[in-house]
Amino acid sequence: MAIESTLSRMRSPGDTTRVIRESRKEAMRVILEVLQGSRKGRTFMFDRHDTFIVGRSRFVHCSMPEDMALSRDHFMLEINPPQCELRDLGSTNGTFVNNQRVDRIRLASGDLIAAGQSVFRVKVDQAPLSSSDAGSPSSSGSRSEGDGLVAIRCAGCLTPAPQNITIAGPTQGDATEVVEWWCSQCRSESAVLPQPVPHYTTLREIGRGAMGVVYQARHNQTGQLVALKLIVPETATTRTAIDRFYREMSVISQLRHPNIVEWYEQGMTRGQFWFAMEYVAGPNLEALAKEQPGRYPTIQACRLTCQILKGLDQAHRMGFVHRDVKPENILIAQTTEGLLAKISDFGLAKSFRGVGLSGLTFSGEMRGTVPFMPPEQMLDFKTVTPLADLYATAATLYYLLTCKYIYDEPAGGGDLIRMLLEEQPVPLRIRRPDVPQPLATVIEQCLARDPNERITDASSMRRALKPFC
Repeated sequence: MAIESTLSRMRSPGDTTRVIRESRKEAMRVILEVLQGSRKGRTFMFDRHDTFIVGRSRFVHCSMPEDMALSRDHFMLEINPPQCELRDLGSTNGTFVNNQRVDRIRLASGDLIAAGQSVFRVKVDQAPLSSSDAGSPSSSGSRSEGDGLVAIRCAGCLTPAPQNITIAGPTQGDATEVVEWWCSQCRSESAVLPQPVPHYTTLREIGRGAMGVVYQARHNQTGQLVALKLIVPETATTRTAIDRFYREMSVISQLRHPNIVEWYEQGMTRGQFWFAMEYVAGPNLEALAKEQPGRYPTIQACRLTCQILKGLDQAHRMGFVHRDVKPENILIAQTTEGLLAKISDFGLAKSFRGVGLSGLTFSGEMRGTVPFMPPEQMLDFKTVTPLADLYATAATLYYLLTCKYIYDEPAGGGDLIRMLLEEQPVPLRIRRPDVPQPLATVIEQCLARDPNERITDASSMRRALKPFC
């Protein structure tokens, strides 16, 4: 299977270390040392946003099939240096951190993790940057005035930052480089009250999610209505990181298609990012599904999905992968010709995380994202192909038809990630018997666990759905 072959490349027999990039002069990295168990002596290093799963399954990153005290998928680490969070995946015998059984916990350097017969130690290691690494997207570190830097203060209230503050994002090695940071109080206030944005007047809140708050706003000069998204970075951020993020989003803003929400402009005010986008006066697809739960017309559902695939087809041809297609990110406009689906937030999550501006993905986005995420994206977080978008589109169509995820809700508070890695989707016709069997077959093919068994591109998937429109 493709997942197995991907992981086998990551775990070649001669490797003793999982190195994310060649350079060993990262400013900040998380190191996982195996102190006890069948993998004793192994070391895994992470210098950028990644996931790492331990268990008996052959598909996880640290596979120990001989340890019968482990569950198939025992625990997962999400790393975004210097942050590291552990999540127990509903294991039978539990995961222990410093001798305490845990379900989910933020880890610190020196913490000991016990699972099955194995013990791991977490280290957060800081190394000096070389000049060649100074512009790396994963560079991060801790700075203070004692290092010769200009004092870092909160962009909202000017409170001095802690001496050991962690700064994410690339740097130019300039000790006077501007660093944007928000204290916890200002961060909380910004989540309640929108900050003023140049050239725009905020009218009302449209919605909020893991990445920020969206408002309807009006451009002061043109009067144009826009959707204004406001995001506060999770960590202190260098101006170099911000500029790199702007460059990436400028490239993505060139993506123009009737089925993709248009990107107008972006900026930062008082440490808070703002993004002006096309305003779509309609619900998202999640709300549409809930209007007629489990009864949404099959023909209309397939038409909207084909529109989504048109937008994805152009994006994929231009080299862009969305990575987060889900009902919440599909906006529905009403036109003279009927409903029109538009994909929102194209490239935003990837670019934001890619330069170290976000925190830990699964801390805030678990239930909204995982049910639409293909298994290979969980296992290889960095390398995501267009096939991931097609899987997510099929899961979105499934949701529109049934108003349910492709998996049953975990019993007894079980873990969604474990279900993603181990369970098969519930057959569509069990949830919605009136769906034609040929359509159910197409959707289930697109939801195959093995990417090689899925329909290969957006255009082909659209052709497969056309007979049902």
